[in-house]
Amino acid sequence: MKFLSAKFFLVLVLVTAPIIYLKIVYDMLPEKIAVHFGADMQPDRFGDKSELWNIILILMGVSFLLYILMVNLGKIDPKNQSMQSKDLIEKIGLSVVTFLSLISIYIIYNSFNPTNGNFIFILLGGFFAFLGNFMYNVKPNYFVGIRLPWTLENEENWRKTHHLGGKIWVIGGLLIVLTGILLSPALMYKILLPILLVIVLIPVIFSYRYYEKSKNK
Repeated sequence: MKFLSAKFFLVLVLVTAPIIYLKIVYDMLPEKIAVHFGADMQPDRFGDKSELWNIILILMGVSFLLYILMVNLGKIDPKNQSMQSKDLIEKIGLSVVTFLSLISIYIIYNSFNPTNGNFIFILLGGFFAFLGNFMYNVKPNYFVGIRLPWTLENEENWRKTHHLGGKIWVIGGLLIVLTGILLSPALMYKILLPILLVIVLIPVIFSYRYYEKSKNK
């Protein structure tokens, strides 16, 4: 990884943006802020505003470390398979950093301009739809994608599973965005888990059935 590359510079901007934003608005924050929310997306625990530093620094630290890991997978991949999708995996890493950066900025903003919380669901849905677009081109590897015993041992199973998974994730992500716009946070929270279960389980079940069919043949 080139530490002076444009992508790495963009990652640094995304990682530091929430920290700089928090520094700018810190004096505007109330002394006590919501630090935890219940199933109805209403705050159920409050804490000192200084706790925001821990939350933001942890989120940004995790996002940066994940990006570094993803762009260096080739160095720890025993079969070097991840190098087949090196550029794609780097883009996924960049999208993770972008997502967590936006979440962090929203958390800060929401601390002194409380909203109903739907923006979190909209961001999450957009993130899943975005990742779904990448699934079509991910080559078999041990780190990124739908990594199951039967997808890893059969390239055709991997390809078909990821083509279906990509479509399901795009549709599911857009559905989360749409319902996040139209429904209340409390109702949205109740239907989020079923949507996530569907978009995860359908590709897994398809992959296993394809494996069974191939084995019988």
